[in-house]
Amino acid sequence: MVRPQSVIGNRFALNRDKRKEFNNLIEPLRHDLIGVKNHPSASIKGSWMITATLIREKLPFWKKKGFDRAVKNYNKSKSAENRISDNMGGFEYKDTARIVCAANSFLKYLKPK
Repeated sequence: MVRPQSVIGNRFALNRDKRKEFNNLIEPLRHDLIGVKNHPSASIKGSWMITATLIREKLPFWKKKGFDRAVKNYNKSKSAENRISDNMGGFEYKDTARIVCAANSFLKYLKPK
């Protein structure tokens, strides 16, 4: 016979493990985005799109569309349309406020649970 308190305890443990897994997954990307917010010319390091895809899989269905839009807007804010070439192989961003706004929108989906 299964005891009710063991079922409840197992459910709480499972939810705790899911929260911990989600928090561990978002932490590096969240840290990098906060850095970009403070210094818009910086870039996110590593393969952050893979991490974003993994995070998206863990979000409830009603948050996925907004998350996709936040990722798209962030990519667009860092794209060539927001850059000015310095004729020496480098570039500067035209509108750093756009990058900060996109990073803030992205960070809304990366809150620890």
